[in-house]
Amino acid sequence: MIKNAKILSFDKLLTMTNAARVNGKTIVHCHGHFNVIHPGHLRFLNFAKKQGDILIVSILDHKNIPSFIVEEYFQEGERAEGVAALEMVDAVYILEKPLVEFITNLKPHFYIKGREFENDQEKIADEIKAVEAVKGEVVFNSGEMDSSLFKVNRIGSSAKRKNNRKVDFHKLCNKQEISLSKLQEDINKFNKLNILVIGDTIVDQFVACDTLGVSSEAPVLTIRELESKEFVGGAAIIAQHVQSLGANCTFVSVIGDDHSGQYVVNNLDQAKIKKVLIKDPSRPTTFKIRYMVDNQKLLRVSRLKQHDIHTDIENEIIQYLNQIDHIDGIIISDFVYGVITENVLQKILDTAKAKKIKVFGDVQCSSQLGNVTKFKNIELITPTEKEARIGLSDQTSGLEALAQKLIKKTNNQHVVITLGAQGILAYSKTKSQKNVSSEYFPALEENPVDVAGAGDSVMAGYALGICSGLNLLEASALASCLAGISVSRIGNIPIKPDEIKQYIQEIIETNQNYES
Repeated sequence: MIKNAKILSFDKLLTMTNAARVNGKTIVHCHGHFNVIHPGHLRFLNFAKKQGDILIVSILDHKNIPSFIVEEYFQEGERAEGVAALEMVDAVYILEKPLVEFITNLKPHFYIKGREFENDQEKIADEIKAVEAVKGEVVFNSGEMDSSLFKVNRIGSSAKRKNNRKVDFHKLCNKQEISLSKLQEDINKFNKLNILVIGDTIVDQFVACDTLGVSSEAPVLTIRELESKEFVGGAAIIAQHVQSLGANCTFVSVIGDDHSGQYVVNNLDQAKIKKVLIKDPSRPTTFKIRYMVDNQKLLRVSRLKQHDIHTDIENEIIQYLNQIDHIDGIIISDFVYGVITENVLQKILDTAKAKKIKVFGDVQCSSQLGNVTKFKNIELITPTEKEARIGLSDQTSGLEALAQKLIKKTNNQHVVITLGAQGILAYSKTKSQKNVSSEYFPALEENPVDVAGAGDSVMAGYALGICSGLNLLEASALASCLAGISVSRIGNIPIKPDEIKQYIQEIIETNQNYES
């Protein structure tokens, strides 16, 4: 039974909007399936609300969802309740009649559609005609990336809602039939996997500092170094996560003939990771220093070379790839520092195809230099939203449209768009290949200490999860938990099986305490 007072019958909705119109209020209308509420929807609805006074959202009812994708959708009541829980939404109507007829009766002043429809208006020609017939205006916009979005009504006492992210995560898993207890057991399967990790090696140094004030000579902040600690980063930390979680990992990379390179060798030896590390005297091991004050990053300084590796080194890597066997998955971690050349990437893809190895790819970049769409026909990619937009040269489409475009362009099986403190959006081809299914997993930690290594743990989680037989949603739950652990501590530290099992147990117990 639907209990939310915002979900109205058609008659009650018209009574409400007619009264609002008499009082000079502006009516805004949005329509969609709203299967899983994620940040893309929130941006869109937040923009829509700003266009008027009353925001009405109509929800596509279940019987009108195409049969080839209907199994991917929650019932309309559940979807309606999800939208009604949003603060910016004033009323929700489950659409049981034709959309054009509803628009004609509602007479909205503004009808909001995603920006992706602006260049494909033939798809919604009837809707546009109906809006214009009632002297309304169609506005194309998907909202802004940096909007403040999470205005969700919460129910219950503040004491019970203290750990609401973990409670909501547990409910999401139940709704998607993800057993967290089974997930704990599935982690034990990782020790049967052989994973190859290849990419750029980085050494991260964290320097704890104390502020002394502002210099008297110039408006410059003065700090004092207290202590420093180094961590293996880049593709190397993914290898350490993979090995630490129980799998057998082989790591392939290029390092400099320097102290940092030797530091990486020593760490990998200590972790008992098989390695193929080729020394390149022409380039130092990439080294990044983060200056921290009270667990807050003040400044980052990088020492690196970004030119492609020499042909001789490239050939040495390719020769090794010719020999690999009994590998379940390959993780490519490309920071665009030169290790993953075009020839190396093509060799990985050819080898994986010939030997039926699952490939997982990630390009970590903050500029136009890196392009995640170079990973084609593989199992999964994990771009940030910015990296996805760079790869598609698309700064305006909503997240749903962005993911659809990315899957279509790359023909990858899964796309996971990481959203930092907002969580992750997992997209997958449906069996019919005619559509893309999606699920949103919010971030589990409300006050992250250090988010720098979250993406590395997420990638390791997806690769191990999928290679051990988990589906995308189960692997997403695992990856979310790994990210939760990663952001709760300074430095990129490998996660152990007992840690992730305990973290999942805490989620289970938090939910039990909430329900009691």
